Amino acid sequence: MRYFLNHLRGQHPLWQSFLVNGVGVRLALYVLILLALSAAPISILVAAAMIGADALCLLWQSVGYFRAAEARVRDTGSMLPTWGGMIGLVIAVFVVVSQWWALGLATRPIDDGPSFAERKALERQAEYQIIRQPDGNLLFQGQIVLGVTKALGRELAQGPIPARITLKSDGGNVFEARGLAKLIATLGMTTHVDDTCSSACTLVFIAGGQRQLGPDARLGFHGYLLENAQRLPGFNIEVEQARDREFMLGQGVSEDFVARVYDTPSSDIWFPEHGFLRQSGVVTQTP
Repeated sequence: MRYFLNHLRGQHPLWQSFLVNGVGVRLALYVLILLALSAAPISILVAAAMIGADALCLLWQSVGYFRAAEARVRDTGSMLPTWGGMIGLVIAVFVVVSQWWALGLATRPIDDGPSFAERKALERQAEYQIIRQPDGNLLFQGQIVLGVTKALGRELAQGPIPARITLKSDGGNVFEARGLAKLIATLGMTTHVDDTCSSACTLVFIAGGQRQLGPDARLGFHGYLLENAQRLPGFNIEVEQARDREFMLGQGVSEDFVARVYDTPSSDIWFPEHGFLRQSGVVTQTP
């Protein structure tokens, strides 16, 4: 400890302050950092500790040398040691900053768990289930949220393609519902409901090549919610409802029924009787 304090006070000979405490210690630290870099990637905390220790060492070397140089100037009157020390300090700073940069590049990030986007995706996945049933058909239950179309696509890609999908949902994102509807319509799958299928879920139901209801099933219809639509730039609620109106008509649903759907306020919900659903072309087949 006395040795370090003596250097810091400038009490060592100038040659010792420069060659031993300066160049020698700096070369030793250079080798240690190279060894650390050879073990990359290294922890961010380790790299930060090494950089901090190296910075303190550089400060110790510089202060001690210039104090020794100041004493030499008083004895000889020559400024050469001071100017030489300044040049040496500039070179040392360039070298250590390069090493610190290399340490930073060699670090591995701290594992702080899933990113925000990954957490949101996991939260959405928890809101629904796509279940392959013993007979090979599918059950979709839960909310229609972002990512559900891709999830259904992945399940269908595993094959074989099911003949029927049973729906149990209170609705959700209309754009994802369109994605589900497109997949189901393209494959000509039958849609089936035993429980409740409401709001955006009915769009998925109507996409079925054949559409079935169990004895206790309910289909709930209403117009779009304007408050949510206003959050989407460029969203025109009339245009979007007209698009889905045309889809329903193309699936054989009667004009009167479709008009009733979009006349129902978003704050309300309409559950038609089974007989009226069959009469209007919404239900096409008895299970």
